[in-house]
Amino acid sequence: MITRDKLRVYEKFHGDTDRFQRGSTLSERESIEFQEWRSIDEILHSLFTVQSSQASADFEAEVRARAIVASADDQVRERLFQVSKPKT
Repeated sequence: MITRDKLRVYEKFHGDTDRFQRGSTLSERESIEFQEWRSIDEILHSLFTVQSSQASADFEAEVRARAIVASADDQVRERLFQVSKPKT
């Protein structure tokens, strides 16, 4: 389950696992497991594809459903959508 704290840690290290391994505190390392990190990464990449208008309607529906199921609450879900927006 993606929580606010897990997403905060992921964002702090910009999704960079090497940076996370080198610079995280013990409590940060204990707060998120590799599979959770990977789940956040996969959802953000998929949402980026959707928000870049490069995805089919079926893929978009699948990604949105995965984000809903994986998110602890509406605030986490909204943050996932914000973080994944393409830079203009």
